[in-house]
Amino acid sequence: MVDVDQQQVLSDDPVSAFTTLEELTATQTFPSRRAALEAERSRPRKRERIVVKPTRAARAEVPRPAPAERSEAEAPRRVSAPRKQRAARPVAAVAASPARASRQRRHRWGIHTVVMLSLAAFFGTAALPAYATTGEGSTGGAARTALAVQTLTGGGVTQVVARDGLDIQESPQALDSTTNSSVSPAVQALAVQLMGAVASGRLVGSTPNHIPEIANLAEGKAVPSCGVDYRVLQAISVALDNFNQVGISDINRRCTGQIEGAGTSSAHYADGGGHAVDFYLLNGSPLTGGDAKSMQLIRILDPLVPDGSGLGQVECRSSMDLTNFKPFDDTCNHLHIDFLKSDGATLRYG
Repeated sequence: MVDVDQQQVLSDDPVSAFTTLEELTATQTFPSRRAALEAERSRPRKRERIVVKPTRAARAEVPRPAPAERSEAEAPRRVSAPRKQRAARPVAAVAASPARASRQRRHRWGIHTVVMLSLAAFFGTAALPAYATTGEGSTGGAARTALAVQTLTGGGVTQVVARDGLDIQESPQALDSTTNSSVSPAVQALAVQLMGAVASGRLVGSTPNHIPEIANLAEGKAVPSCGVDYRVLQAISVALDNFNQVGISDINRRCTGQIEGAGTSSAHYADGGGHAVDFYLLNGSPLTGGDAKSMQLIRILDPLVPDGSGLGQVECRSSMDLTNFKPFDDTCNHLHIDFLKSDGATLRYG
């Protein structure tokens, strides 16, 4: 550029500066200020422009330009932005967007929740035994399915075995809670099922009440003179499988101090007591031992009970063709079933 002092020396007289031959020669030798500015402008310069992409929230506040304006405004940015900076821009934009980060966190939590629920459902289903049921009135008996045992009879020997692997759990002698000092797992499990029916109102007692004898077994308590024959528990379970409501009026007379009818030789009292059960109610109807519901229960139990099982009220009904029951006389205000002289240790289930 031309120095100001030099320009003043060259053009002291603004009128003659551009008219004399000397000034014209000097102007050619020393360019004017305008020529110097034009030369400076025409000189190429190296520029770098840094463009910061706004966040989504800031972008929403600024109106977007028209397509034509946008293309003109973005043209310098596409040309001038360095390649490394353009490559790093999307990452910065994502990091600077709180809304997008929040959505990503919610998405990850949603995936984790689905995975955890799926795993819980899988392991919860796998933990259920194959024989588990939800109903109480199945044909096979809820007590038997929950107990998960199977009775095997052959050659005069009866064993209670587990269904998984057929490992022997208990001997027939262990099932007799009327004389044992402990309650076997099979007896306790069946008593628990019967107490469930008591809680729902399907199994009811009378006066004196013999339901506490079942409750003791359900709690694993072997109370002297208050035991219950395992086959009595099974007979009650079968009745519950076939009737909505079952009422029992007598089991172990030693436990309540009763001496009635046959006295101490009764199956309710002999050999520790609790070897008989008296049904007095089925589906709300009182029993006589010869009514329709008594006859129905007799026909259901006869193929299941061991040979030699006792059956009362023979004089209260017409003759019946029975296989395993041995009838005898008894009062016509209940249905008596006993197992004092039965051949087998359990009922024949399923």
